[in-house]
Amino acid sequence: MKTLKVLLVALTALSFSVANAGELSITGSAKASYAIGSSDGASGKVEADKGLGVTNEFSLSATGELDNGMTWSYAQDIDGATVQDDAKLTLTGGFGTVGVFISEGGLDTDNTASQSVISRPSDTSYNEGMVDTWDISGMNTLQYHTPAGLIPFGITAKIAYAPSMTSGVNDYKAAGGANAVTQVNPGTGASFWNTAAAPLTQTIANMGDSATHYQVTIAEIPMLEGLTIGADYLDISGQLNSTAQEAESGSYYATYAVGPVSLGYSKSYLATAMKTHASANYLESLEATKMSAAVNVNDELSISYEQEKSEPTLKTSSTTMYDLESTGLQAAYTMGGMTLAIAMNDHENVQYSDSKDVKDTVFSVAMAF
Repeated sequence: MKTLKVLLVALTALSFSVANAGELSITGSAKASYAIGSSDGASGKVEADKGLGVTNEFSLSATGELDNGMTWSYAQDIDGATVQDDAKLTLTGGFGTVGVFISEGGLDTDNTASQSVISRPSDTSYNEGMVDTWDISGMNTLQYHTPAGLIPFGITAKIAYAPSMTSGVNDYKAAGGANAVTQVNPGTGASFWNTAAAPLTQTIANMGDSATHYQVTIAEIPMLEGLTIGADYLDISGQLNSTAQEAESGSYYATYAVGPVSLGYSKSYLATAMKTHASANYLESLEATKMSAAVNVNDELSISYEQEKSEPTLKTSSTTMYDLESTGLQAAYTMGGMTLAIAMNDHENVQYSDSKDVKDTVFSVAMAF
């Protein structure tokens, strides 16, 4: 990791010393939605009024070229609350791409295969609480990406290193986080659920003092045109008190496109950090399976279906756990820069609770600029 740091510092300094003036552009979108939710489960019924909202996010980006032919780019995202939340500064050449990423550049692939034309069923309107794999996209990271064509079969590799577990701070003088890890056990039994906003009692911020994320993608497989496969793995260093099991996560995925049809499949795993506890029935892991398909009916209309299933596992089988499943049927109609869409989602065992079932329907209109 020291080599990556030295290379990045050197190339960044070079970019400021010999960079030519770049071009500035603004892109983004504005989206309005109308959401309807209801529940028909036997437990924990959820009834809420209809929701109406508008959100927007736009990006400021600048690009330029150095005297030696290398290119640089900078991007800054600004969300609906006018918060400058994501940013990156990269330098690209024959060696590939190196850069500094702030709350940006996540390498997890558990949702990469999704073919839903709007968004995954678990990421549309109602917060059903499905737990995804760990990711360092919300942190400050140094990254290296291999250049296209360097490795046969369209293989690309990326590595991201978070020198501290500090959540993303967009400041030139940002300081590293303290290395005092406040490791906590995951919840016990069915009570591992905490709140709808933070279901798992553990968060990546208190896992350790640094993390490294790896990703590999293969896009050119002989005799299987249209097939792409990939995987990722997150390793967390400096974990304390994880004597029974260290926290880690990873996933693999595949997508296949032929004509107007595209398919997606992913499998992901998350292991919680655990101390040595012989009697406590702590949450040990979560395994997720996601499958989706989409069809482009014509140049304007697309429809999709996706099923997501998350399965928790405890240290012992003394407590019954319930799988959370979300399915969604979606359609999107595009006219120039405007997209009209509808998503109809079903969630079973919301928040991993038995028979807590919820339906939500979302109508939306999005304008891209």
